[in-house]
Amino acid sequence: MTIPRLYLPRPLETGAVCTTAADQARYLKTVLRMREGDPLLIFNGTGWEYEAVIQRQTADGTELEITGRRALPAAEIHVTLCQAVPKVEKMDGIIRHATELGAERIVPFLAERSVPRWQSEQLPRKRERWQKIAVEASRQCGRPDIPEIGEIVTFERMLRDVPESGLRLIPWEEETKTGICEILRDPARSGMKEFVLAIGPEGGFSAGEIELARQAGFLSVSLGKRVLRVETASLAVLAILQYERGGRETESTV
Repeated sequence: MTIPRLYLPRPLETGAVCTTAADQARYLKTVLRMREGDPLLIFNGTGWEYEAVIQRQTADGTELEITGRRALPAAEIHVTLCQAVPKVEKMDGIIRHATELGAERIVPFLAERSVPRWQSEQLPRKRERWQKIAVEASRQCGRPDIPEIGEIVTFERMLRDVPESGLRLIPWEEETKTGICEILRDPARSGMKEFVLAIGPEGGFSAGEIELARQAGFLSVSLGKRVLRVETASLAVLAILQYERGGRETESTV
């Protein structure tokens, strides 16, 4: 039987007793039908997973006793996904699946052909929603950490703010010379563990944006002969990267 997993964003230690939020208590009781003495797993995004037992259920929350902890495998590669914001429902899925596929940071940005155009006061709410989706996706897939969702920025600021180290790749449907696997299998880049991926909007990147990205150190790459939908492209690149470079995971030493 799969043991349920819960996210508690607070310091945790073996032997301590902690209390869930009221909505989590309702989830445990009414959805999962868990009772006193039932086991569950807790994580707080620090790389550890904690074993716990339900002690008592109250109207304010469920009391849990932490009985042990274990380090979960740490990723061998570090990926920042810079995602041009598509329609809202598509972005929700991209956040969810990018979390499952190991993106450590997701930077939403507005490209020249991006469809959404929000008022500045709407942006924090969008980011907060996406962060909650990332938390839930981490809980469900057994991930020890939670990807950070960056603030929504312009294309130009995204280029300035991405990590200076690592391999920068920008898939483009008009790239015909260089495939992504060719870059990843290049012996000269075999030791690279950090990657930055920039994925365009529904209408793709403009030639001007690609030129700006190249000036910022990005390599334009092809994903094959077919033109992929935006939500497919991000997942395809992450899956390719994990297959080519993700390899095995190592035990965390946090």
